[in-house]
Amino acid sequence: MDVFEGDDVYEIVVEGQRQEPELTEHIVSSEVARTLPGTGGDIVRVVQNLPGVARSPLGIGQLLIRGTAPEDSRTYLDGAEIPLVFHFAGLSTVINGDAIEEVAFLPGNYGVRYGRSLGGVVDLRLSRKLPERSAGYASVDLFQATGFVQARLGEKAALTVSGRRSYIDAVLTPVLSGLGSASVQAPRYYDVQTRLLAETGDSGTLDALLLWSDDRFAVVGSDADGAERTEIGLGTRFAKLRLLHAQELGDGWRNEASVLLGPAQQTFDLAPRGTAREDAVTAAFREELYRGPGDRGVGLRAGVDIQAGSAGYDFDVPGFGAREAASVARVAPGAYVEPTVRIGALDVVPGLRVDGLILDDRYAAWTWDPRVAARLGRGATTVKASSGLYSQWPTLRQAVQRPNLRAARAWQTAVGLDQRLTADVSLQLNAYTNQLSGLVSGREDAFRFFTGPPPVGPVDTGDYANDGTGAVWGSEALVRLQTERTTAWLSATVSRSTRVDRPGDTPGLFTYDQPVAITALGSHTMGRGWRLGARGRFGSGNPYTPVVNRFQTFDQRGFAPVYGALDSARIPPFWQLDVRVDKTWALRGWELTAYLDLQNATNAQNVEVMAWTYDYAAQDPITQIPIVPAFGVRGDF
Repeated sequence: MDVFEGDDVYEIVVEGQRQEPELTEHIVSSEVARTLPGTGGDIVRVVQNLPGVARSPLGIGQLLIRGTAPEDSRTYLDGAEIPLVFHFAGLSTVINGDAIEEVAFLPGNYGVRYGRSLGGVVDLRLSRKLPERSAGYASVDLFQATGFVQARLGEKAALTVSGRRSYIDAVLTPVLSGLGSASVQAPRYYDVQTRLLAETGDSGTLDALLLWSDDRFAVVGSDADGAERTEIGLGTRFAKLRLLHAQELGDGWRNEASVLLGPAQQTFDLAPRGTAREDAVTAAFREELYRGPGDRGVGLRAGVDIQAGSAGYDFDVPGFGAREAASVARVAPGAYVEPTVRIGALDVVPGLRVDGLILDDRYAAWTWDPRVAARLGRGATTVKASSGLYSQWPTLRQAVQRPNLRAARAWQTAVGLDQRLTADVSLQLNAYTNQLSGLVSGREDAFRFFTGPPPVGPVDTGDYANDGTGAVWGSEALVRLQTERTTAWLSATVSRSTRVDRPGDTPGLFTYDQPVAITALGSHTMGRGWRLGARGRFGSGNPYTPVVNRFQTFDQRGFAPVYGALDSARIPPFWQLDVRVDKTWALRGWELTAYLDLQNATNAQNVEVMAWTYDYAAQDPITQIPIVPAFGVRGDF
């Protein structure tokens, strides 16, 4: 496990019992994330620099983990799943980074406490420790304004309130609108969090959190009568109430119970009559009992993970077929058990997770996912290995329309080495394979909410079926330097991800396949409040389907493309350099920090998405955003 704790990585104060780390688990603290270059100080965007993560097209908020799609990975808040992690365009996390103590990134082969996904896991972990004093800050940067206040309420409680609102719409809307006839309402987002943390009795904590997030984007035009109407509109919003109680039970046992409930919704509008929505009201209950092996030689983790509520969709967008709509009651029960057996320097961790999905009387299925991991070593060298099954349910529409669909499966296997090279330098190596089966294929012509650029080229219009298979293999390396004044790491991933959509098809590259991804970054305290950092990234371009010919459609007075083999061409490699400078002034009773995070400092014109001219006579690719001088100020009091 790699722990990025701050300027002094070796001075660690532990209160209570820390759970045994996962086999491959990277921990990033909010203190470190705040000043790393190229991330705008966002704690989850730092994860995109770690091994196993491919770069997302257009730099939007996606986590492409170990050769899987964005929707194949999950984001958790203290072990409970939340709908999304980034606001529009991936500019910031939906939870204030200063409320997060650390982010745990698990690219694969994680234990049975996480499930229902084929990809990776990001777990946002809030601090369970009361603040030493009341404090807060206000910050303003190029994209958003943020306020954060935490107040002690006596000896055993604290209240935290934070809010954030982007103003990209206020800045860009009049500029973009002047470029055309339509009024472009640039992305607008905000989030609010209110948290009450209290100590209960001996070694117990009660945590109540209210989380609200809202994102909107629109292009506004006029109808035939001159009245304003939304040409294109996108919206994503959710509200969650989380109650968590953690209790030390004695003799090394710890119990944690949580409830996370509230609505979530996605909407889409397309003039003149197109509308689409997905919504859900969910209550998620999780309870886990844990004891580490310690000197006893035997530990145990066991828990239940239950989701229940209602879910629905209504897709009525012209050009995507007839209207499709459904609304169901949804129950997804889950349970897991995972003992740990310690024999000297060897830990063996077998586990079993059982999940079900019930949608009214329309769908019911169960999965059994056995997993096993082993870790050998207690000193500077640790060797590790794991293997196991992972399952992911079909989407609501897929399950309602094809009740015979089963869960997609992934058999993941990994081996690795953690090595402390010196007091300041560590090395981590991992090699992995991921064999995918039962992937749902078909209906690619139907409307759906895309997590990235829409597909280009021939589409599979057949019925939904568990016909898809895939194979992913790769190796990862992370070298980290951590001293009192310097944080730096070099991460590299070499991988291959292929898919077969239907039996008999020739294996082809996965849409997000990136064979090589390399990131080097560093941040150094210069003294007198100055900090300087830089980040360089290199990555292979994504595959795309080329246009090999074209023909004119006289009835429509236009041109139609003739596509080549699916995903048989590749966008040119990507290269970007980012530079960040911070300066902090210590004033009377407060601190003022100013920073400049110069993203794409060399103004590279990397190709993000391949496109063509109107007549398909030549390529007309979409390139990345030019140099972005992201600057801001923050006052801590």
